[in-house]
Amino acid sequence: MTVNLPNLQPPPQANLDAAQVARQQAQHVAVRDFLDYYIGIHPTDALPARSAFDPAAIPRLLPNLVLAEVVHQPDAARPRFRIKVAGEEVVQAMRMPLIGRFLDEIANTNEPTARFPIESRHSVVESGCLIYRRGQPRMRFSLDYAEVEYAHCPLAEDGVSVDHIVTINYYKALESVTG
Repeated sequence: MTVNLPNLQPPPQANLDAAQVARQQAQHVAVRDFLDYYIGIHPTDALPARSAFDPAAIPRLLPNLVLAEVVHQPDAARPRFRIKVAGEEVVQAMRMPLIGRFLDEIANTNEPTARFPIESRHSVVESGCLIYRRGQPRMRFSLDYAEVEYAHCPLAEDGVSVDHIVTINYYKALESVTG
């Protein structure tokens, strides 16, 4: 299930509406709590600023968060995403160092599913609207998961141009079968 509302309203209001819809559909308490926090810092007339996002306000959620900086390069048509913060749950799922690296360096570009974490963030930058998804993993992790749930949420210091994306991730483990 993916929520990304069409941009019929100005981006800040469409993003706030999408966050509220995602909050209603979120299954895991950490995702709901994060979306409550995000909605709480979201102005009605602009996207939330990176400076408004205070990780110390949500310490219980830090293991499940990723903060990516949107990096525009003069010779590239689309931006890259540099990981600034990656919580312990995310690092365990990926089983590799993430902080300071670009997402396209981490993703195995020979793997067909590598485009999902990059393309979904491009969509957030282009639309100014969060993306929420819950369902089977669409990419390979170092551990097997039955389900993933995440929300990629835009942050914009000027209230308009997305310059960071904060993501809450929840990974549901496969049920073990014992005999």
